[in-house]
Amino acid sequence: MMKYFELQFYDNDSYLLEVSKVDRHKYITCSTCKMILDKRNLIEKHLPTYTIKRKKYHLSCSYDGFKVVSQEFKDLYEVSDWQGLVFYPIPKSKGFYLVECSQQVVINETKRPIEFENKCNECGLYMGVYGSVPSYIDADVIQKLKPNTFYRSNLEFGYMIGNTSFGSILRLSFISLY
Repeated sequence: MMKYFELQFYDNDSYLLEVSKVDRHKYITCSTCKMILDKRNLIEKHLPTYTIKRKKYHLSCSYDGFKVVSQEFKDLYEVSDWQGLVFYPIPKSKGFYLVECSQQVVINETKRPIEFENKCNECGLYMGVYGSVPSYIDADVIQKLKPNTFYRSNLEFGYMIGNTSFGSILRLSFISLY
């Protein structure tokens, strides 16, 4: 029987991008809602100067939605031969890594309703995405998932003001065989 677990990340009291109104012109933003559209492409530029302010969590996230894990979590991941995550060392916060999930799973938006708030007509992004926990994944989708692998949901939950995410949760699930 396959089981999945959802991981929660705590705010680490920091921003990876540190974007102010003055330097916003440097980024690709939506002209209507002003949200940054190329956040993923900014990681390499900002990672060398990123400092985590609250280092007490093994799983944490920045206010702008980037996930961070501790060295202890990375060691456990490697020893357990888990799959699906990519780790980027954070030079100014030794022992911590920005983490990205390389596998994605589509959640059922109707079985367990999800609320979408203020869709931008230009870029198609939402100011807020809210839903029940745990998310609902269809049985036929679960059957296709690989064991001992991390998956991210196709939606990023939380509320955005400009480029700042409040309570951003990229629902990250771990699939395991028992």
